[in-house]
Amino acid sequence: MTDILNYLLCPTCGEGLGRVGKSLVCRKGHTFDLAKSGYVNLLPPGKGKNAHTGDDRGMVEARVNFLCRGFYNNISDKTADLLAEYAVPKGNTVSICDMGSGEGWHSCRIAERTGALTGKDTVLLGFDASKHAGDKASKLSRRMGLMPKDGIGAPHEGRCGAYFLPANIFHTPLKDSSVSAALSMFAPVAWDEAARILSDDGILIVVSSGRDHLIEMRRLIYSDVHLSDDTISPTEGFGETAKHALRYTVTLPDKEAIADLFMMTPFCYKTTESGKARLFAKDSLDITVEVTYTVYRKKQIK
Repeated sequence: MTDILNYLLCPTCGEGLGRVGKSLVCRKGHTFDLAKSGYVNLLPPGKGKNAHTGDDRGMVEARVNFLCRGFYNNISDKTADLLAEYAVPKGNTVSICDMGSGEGWHSCRIAERTGALTGKDTVLLGFDASKHAGDKASKLSRRMGLMPKDGIGAPHEGRCGAYFLPANIFHTPLKDSSVSAALSMFAPVAWDEAARILSDDGILIVVSSGRDHLIEMRRLIYSDVHLSDDTISPTEGFGETAKHALRYTVTLPDKEAIADLFMMTPFCYKTTESGKARLFAKDSLDITVEVTYTVYRKKQIK
């Protein structure tokens, strides 16, 4: 397995990082301690130690509860299929940056499936502004055998790895041209940063909500539903390679699943009490899952 420290940079000074005891340290002495779950916080210093960045504990718990029941597994499966089809390995390794990895459910499944499909070593580095999410993601990665028990920077004998580091996705602590692929799944797209970290033949896969995604929930909580067209406009550094769609229906069998899905969406911030009452009165709910995948290839610099 490729040493993931070969990819990382100190977020303070931009030097490389090495493992010293239970910390990652650069040659200028900037030190980043490993958490108990194995992740390393590489968020920029200051801002109250970034205590309130990213999704809060409640949203992260809702995502964990919902995703572990498999309702969205088709989404990560399709993402891995596209990585296997379009990503060009660097040597014997498919290296992936997940820019907004959240609690890690999709990330871990994508790393494992991509490795199985390609037969290549697969390294996924997940970055997210939430330390709560990084903690959950690292615990999941350990359980799946995708990260060593001693955490980031320790030797790992497996062929697939998934590592999570709280960080700013618009200033990722990664070396230039270091990864084969980048993912932006239901997150703001950091175009310039993706172009910087991708190798010359690298791809960016943007996963976004389709027109009818969760339409049944939206009709319950809003009196006037506006169907938006989330057209994505890439920067000049990328050319669109392919577009794919995924659509299916899933039954949420109980109130807990309905509440967890609601809490993990932006709907929870902008729904009236009457809208919530209509939704939470349901004992089960059939919902449409509609997702768009757009594959971009980094343009060669002439």
